[in-house]
Amino acid sequence: MPVALLQTVRFAVSCVRTPGAANIGRMSTDNQNPGNDGRSSGRPFAPLQPARQLLGEKRYREAHAYCRNALEQDPDCADAFFVLGIINYEHNQFERALKLFERALEKGHPEPGAHVQAARCYAKLTLPKQALIHIEAAIKLQPSDGFTLASIGATLSALDRHEEAVAFHRQAATASSNDPIVFFNLGSSLQFIGDFEGARKAYRTCLQFAPQYIPARAYLALITKHSPAQNAVAELEAAWQQRHPRDIEGGLQLAHATAKVHEDLADPAAAMDWLDKGKAPVRQNIPSQRMQNQASFEAAEALCHTLGVNSEVQTGGPIYIVGLPRTGTTLVDRIISSHSGIVSAGERPEFGAFLKRAVGNDSADMLDAGTIKGAAGTDLLAVGQNYIESVQGILNGAQRFTDKMPINALLVPAILAALPNARVICLRRQPADSVLSIYRQLFALSALHYRCAHSLEDLADYVARFHGLVETYTGALPSSRFTLVDYETLVEEPEAETRRLLEFCGLDFEQACLDFQENSAPVATASVAQVRQPMYRSSVDRWKRYQPQLEPALEILRKAGRL
Repeated sequence: MPVALLQTVRFAVSCVRTPGAANIGRMSTDNQNPGNDGRSSGRPFAPLQPARQLLGEKRYREAHAYCRNALEQDPDCADAFFVLGIINYEHNQFERALKLFERALEKGHPEPGAHVQAARCYAKLTLPKQALIHIEAAIKLQPSDGFTLASIGATLSALDRHEEAVAFHRQAATASSNDPIVFFNLGSSLQFIGDFEGARKAYRTCLQFAPQYIPARAYLALITKHSPAQNAVAELEAAWQQRHPRDIEGGLQLAHATAKVHEDLADPAAAMDWLDKGKAPVRQNIPSQRMQNQASFEAAEALCHTLGVNSEVQTGGPIYIVGLPRTGTTLVDRIISSHSGIVSAGERPEFGAFLKRAVGNDSADMLDAGTIKGAAGTDLLAVGQNYIESVQGILNGAQRFTDKMPINALLVPAILAALPNARVICLRRQPADSVLSIYRQLFALSALHYRCAHSLEDLADYVARFHGLVETYTGALPSSRFTLVDYETLVEEPEAETRRLLEFCGLDFEQACLDFQENSAPVATASVAQVRQPMYRSSVDRWKRYQPQLEPALEILRKAGRL
């Protein structure tokens, strides 16, 4: 089974994979180009084929021992450092892996793959500028093997460079024309840039080579419109029966795909039944994050009263778009970034990552209560400067950009204190509609903060607490730097709200902002299809169609005074 290279904290549809360690041995070794510093090592390169073979068979201990022995005999053996780096990467030791890849390059490792693997580590460590430097170095070495090309494409996807990623995935498909994961990668990237027909074709090709590959079958169904005469119910149900019972994530993907088909067939009860069928094993096997999420909201409210936020907004600066997922954040991002003076940076995790490093918190959850509390005693201006340099480094120096990471809602006070010229737009949607929309969304299991999406009760509690936090922000933060947008108002009065938001951002009105569906920029979120259509209001009060199935959540919302 391939390893995941990119799995964003947002949505499982953003999962892009590489062929995995088994393909390291197939990398080209003909290239004798110079290493990291542009100089030749002066010695012929000799790949450690036995170590690569062991690595391909996932015999990590033996591969590790072989490399250590090789280094005892030759401390300058570049490929030993390279293979050791792969072993550490496969075990999620990204900082250690990065040091090993850099040692390999220092020792004159000539393969472009060494740069690519370093880039993968930098991407995992949320250091996109450095990742891009290594990707560019790898491209200059003109890689030709499918594994390296696929890795470049996946890393570019991680950096939100989706159009460039497509080109490398196409090259990988040519070089490895029978590798199903290569076609899955291609389909994912085509989906991001809005080429849904191309994505469906790539997913079908993947399934021709690997009929049991669940992600391709699930995502193919998720981007296809189904009808009573032509739908994927039978094949999805067959895949459900054939899946390994311990494959929780695969089952979740299939359940969401089957639910989507039933929604297309106007059967909301069946859709909700399938969602529960897929989410039940998650609830049974993975601990709830409800208590941790509650602590994060409490910490964010306290931070709002602790940090001083200047009401005088400076000119320019980033525009943050935050809120719950599936509540209009992508829509507003498209509206604002359709302006000629703004570029969308996508959903950037850098601010939270830099804050977490500054606080010294090494927990798995990017925005746990400890990180949020620690912001009060941190040099936030330094965090802000690091963030700006990092994001501008991958945007070719663009001065004004949007950052629409929804979960940054928990960091609004820290963001405004760290970046004196930043503004924040916060989306709010009717609570029951928010619960339904998030519950229907397929999240990766690695997205710790959104594990609430697998339980109606946990999700209702999360939504209710979010609304309380937003009310705190509205009362405490300066209106010149923080503004609230109700999704329902936006879809009812799009021009008035668009003009208001542009004025809030210090921007003149442009008609393109109302014609946002014409914006051809890639979208790597769950709203990839919706934002390529004109604004519509059919999702307002959608929860009423699902009211019987939503009752456990509705009861919690009522008790919280949110319904």
